[in-house]
Amino acid sequence: MAGPSAPSAADRARRAGSLVTAVLDTRPHRPPDFAAESRSMHLLAQALTSSDGALLQTLSDMARNLCEAGSAGIGLLESEADDTRVLRWVAISGECAASLNTTVPIADSPGGITLELAAGQLFTFPKRHFGCLNHVIPEVIEELVVPIPGQPEPWGTLWVMSHDRSRVFDAEDRRILTGLANFTCAALTITRAKADAEARAAEAEAARNALALAEARKDDFIALLSHELRNPLAPIDSAMTAARGLAADNPAVLSALGIAERQIRLLKRLVGDLLDASRIRHGKLSIRPSYGLLQDIVTDAVTAMRADANNGQHRLHITVPSYPVTVHADLTRLTQVVSNLLSNALKYTPPGGDITLTAEAPDLSIESTHGSPPRYAVITVKDNGTGISPSLLPHVFEMFAQSASARKRPEGGLGIGLAVVKHLVRAHNGTVTIASAGEGEGTEVTIQLPIVCESTGAKTTTATRTMAPARILLVDDNVDATEALGTLLELEGHDVKRAQSGVEALSIVESFTPDLALIDVNMPGMDGLELAQLLRLRAQCSLTKLVALTGYTDPARRFRTDERVFDFHLTKPLSLDDLADIMRRA
Repeated sequence: MAGPSAPSAADRARRAGSLVTAVLDTRPHRPPDFAAESRSMHLLAQALTSSDGALLQTLSDMARNLCEAGSAGIGLLESEADDTRVLRWVAISGECAASLNTTVPIADSPGGITLELAAGQLFTFPKRHFGCLNHVIPEVIEELVVPIPGQPEPWGTLWVMSHDRSRVFDAEDRRILTGLANFTCAALTITRAKADAEARAAEAEAARNALALAEARKDDFIALLSHELRNPLAPIDSAMTAARGLAADNPAVLSALGIAERQIRLLKRLVGDLLDASRIRHGKLSIRPSYGLLQDIVTDAVTAMRADANNGQHRLHITVPSYPVTVHADLTRLTQVVSNLLSNALKYTPPGGDITLTAEAPDLSIESTHGSPPRYAVITVKDNGTGISPSLLPHVFEMFAQSASARKRPEGGLGIGLAVVKHLVRAHNGTVTIASAGEGEGTEVTIQLPIVCESTGAKTTTATRTMAPARILLVDDNVDATEALGTLLELEGHDVKRAQSGVEALSIVESFTPDLALIDVNMPGMDGLELAQLLRLRAQCSLTKLVALTGYTDPARRFRTDERVFDFHLTKPLSLDDLADIMRRA
């Protein structure tokens, strides 16, 4: 049989005659001084803008003054190292000021009893009954303690002490102290919420900074990766192009080269997608409009993808207007858009499948729109391939979005192509939509672009690559790169000298005056910029056009290619079309 339960601290205090709360309701009490309370509330409102410590001290001072007490203070709940719960006196006014920042235990103390009973309590001669108050000087005649409410637990206690036998507390003091305790609760809640908000803001700022640093490091990695990938791609690309010219009468070699060229195109596309993804994220993927023909954009895109279509035995159906359609757009970027759409269609359409590309635009030679906004060109790419599931369809234009089946395909891909398409179409103020009835039901992508305009009379046909024979100095520390590119340029009819260092290039120009110098920027020892500066000082090179070769595509990364030294910049792997364009401009 269980024995009687131990009496609570409140029961013990009542039996000892220390807890005398009931007398508050029997004692005569003074009338309320609402004017004084109003002034105090006004001061408290002003104190809300001060620090936590100053605000709590103001509340303590106000409790002492309004209750005409000898001492007053605020004790806030906290845990000691051994998990013992205590009240720390964080603010004290009057004769007990020396006890500031001391602690009293919750167990068997006036504050603990008040929190246990959840209401204001009056104690007489508390030092005689509670050893935890022995440090308080002078003698305490009465102590009135009220809880400071809070959630999920009280904040602590607000108390006043009388050290004069002629001053005892009454119900009015309890009302005043309870009102101040409620204000203390509101003030502490506000400051705690502010501190929490500031902490979360600091955490969010730290997270943003960490994310920005991670993004910067990722972009640096992508830029470095693209540079490192382009370096080996350049000689491979040049060597295969040269080999194709040398093996024009050998079908077996041409077949093997065709396989290698398709894989190189895939690698180039992957590297280009990575770079475009980084440019989009940082707003650096821009467009440069010019005048051209819609038919040329489609033809260039189809030509770029024709080998892949033939390899997969796909049937391409191309429909373009029979009349010339002049557009004002970034022709290269729109070719990329159409190529990306065709690439996706080829990738997700089984061998032997059908892919239809349709381009539509108004004939402005019949219906003039002079003075009107540009008319729309509509490009549609439709396939009868694997289709898109309804769950994935809303996300296909997001960066790196891919279905599980797509990730298993040997053709690879990074899930970037459609994100690039959307960005470039929007940059042309157009729209792109995608539709699919589901998996196995094919896909249809439609692009609308307000780019159709009346003919400007300017040349709009695609320029063919023509290069008059020239004297070219090729400088690159990569032996394979210089040999492969040199061979390719020689097959084009140019007189080429090769150098693997800046010192060797300076030696060559003593007896060879180049029309064009193709210089790798990132060479050990004497780098490309230093070599270009020295070439500028050579009288025999005064008419030489200096072209910087770099694997970096971001202008911000070309920190060594001073525009005042180099005439042009080209990105590896070198395109003969780009070189021909520079030679025409030079």
